[in-house]
Amino acid sequence: DKDGVHYLQRIQSNVTQMERLIHDLLELSRIGRVVNPFEDTDINEIIKLALYDLQFQSKEKNIEIVIQPNLPVVYCDRDRILQVFTNLISNAIKYMGDNPAPRIEIGCEEKDNYYQFYVKDNGIGIDPKYHTKVFELFETLKEIKDVEGTGVGLTIVRRIINNHNGKVWIDSEKGKGSTFYFTLPKKH
Repeated sequence: DKDGVHYLQRIQSNVTQMERLIHDLLELSRIGRVVNPFEDTDINEIIKLALYDLQFQSKEKNIEIVIQPNLPVVYCDRDRILQVFTNLISNAIKYMGDNPAPRIEIGCEEKDNYYQFYVKDNGIGIDPKYHTKVFELFETLKEIKDVEGTGVGLTIVRRIINNHNGKVWIDSEKGKGSTFYFTLPKKH
């Protein structure tokens, strides 16, 4: 019957969401405990890998992705920094909204003692009053109904960057897109 099918679909959807949440929480618990060796890592390669993992989502929304050429080689935990870029790009895709010309820019500015990376989008943006909250565990933008997130991704990003002695922050305005920044030290 129709109601039975509807309830089964809801149950399946909730099970999938719970699996994602458990996976994300396990990842969060591993950061800092499971230490991967730091190595010289070509950020160009990391971004290629992240975009490969997210190609279906980005193609589905027809997103133009612009990557600054010649990104640096950084001494870091390669797997964790891949996770940072994957989470930030995934969020940019997720919160693109119905923009007719969706665009994501990825790049880096070299500073004296560190590299400042960014993932910028022209999506729905985030009200400044939520800028610090988005990095807290289980915080999602409640006003967005169609986006399924666990509220763990940006907490993972913050913890990884903190473990690399870097900083992470957001510059955003509701309706005008978001830019997520993070820093990684130059010296090891």
